[in-house]
Amino acid sequence: MPRAIVTGGAGFIGSHVADGLLALGHDVTVIDDLSQGSRDNVPAGASFVLHDISLPGTAEIVAGLKPALVVHAAAQASVARSFANPQMDARTNVVGTIEVLAGATRSGCQQFVYLTTGGALYGNPVRLPCVESDPVRPLSPYGLSKWTAELYLAMGVGGPAVRTALRLANVYGPRQRAEGEGGVVSVFLDRMKSHGTVEIHGDGEQTRDFVYVGDVVEAVVAAASIPRSLTLNIGTGVGTSVNSLFEQLTRITGFRGTVVSMRARPGDVRHSRLDASAAARDLGWRPATDLETGLRLTAENRGLGS
Repeated sequence: MPRAIVTGGAGFIGSHVADGLLALGHDVTVIDDLSQGSRDNVPAGASFVLHDISLPGTAEIVAGLKPALVVHAAAQASVARSFANPQMDARTNVVGTIEVLAGATRSGCQQFVYLTTGGALYGNPVRLPCVESDPVRPLSPYGLSKWTAELYLAMGVGGPAVRTALRLANVYGPRQRAEGEGGVVSVFLDRMKSHGTVEIHGDGEQTRDFVYVGDVVEAVVAAASIPRSLTLNIGTGVGTSVNSLFEQLTRITGFRGTVVSMRARPGDVRHSRLDASAAARDLGWRPATDLETGLRLTAENRGLGS
């Protein structure tokens, strides 16, 4: 069986990717420090290495496993935390990526798939939906660190033969923590389940492109088998306001609690949605899960809705 490494495979997106690769017959090893993930998320069929990718020894661990494929999902994914601690953000997202790349290079790994951000890269975009050739101008240290790591990947100094960057929209789904770019879904559902107060930052009319995690896994699987390096947006191209998201989740869960308005947060873009037509062309990938279905699946996973 081909060996695959999934960094961050105990986290939200990474654990779903590990599930998908195992289902295809890969021998999967998860590398994770459990700072944002959970050991319970690691699939039973995967090997597990407890390690912080930003620390020395990462390259040696990756090289020693001799993977044919590396899916690099480990990241510091909180915009707020990147402002509070930009040094930690850069260590994880930049230094950590360089370490993983170095190990993949030494091992002779042929395929490297890097999961990065779409919305936080393009900042306040020049057009909607964003295409891959649009200017990159992040508004947060998080966006900057993910972009810097992408540049290292593109440089490809002696690296894996195929290096693909997938710029993800706001991913949501089961196992998600109340952080990251799609975290508003998880935040709302957690508050709704506890009958707490739901907070909406700003006027709630800011829009995001919400893509279901199962569809993202399909994009990763497709990218892992292509013969050339690519940079691709992975999203739905549909913008949904935070207010509309709240209304949909209210219908699904029957929430009747309190809603309060909060100050807009620094680094948050006003509108974001991604054009994934290049992924359709180059990967044969299109999102298959509409927002209503994905939200119901996510709510049911948390014991909400019907």
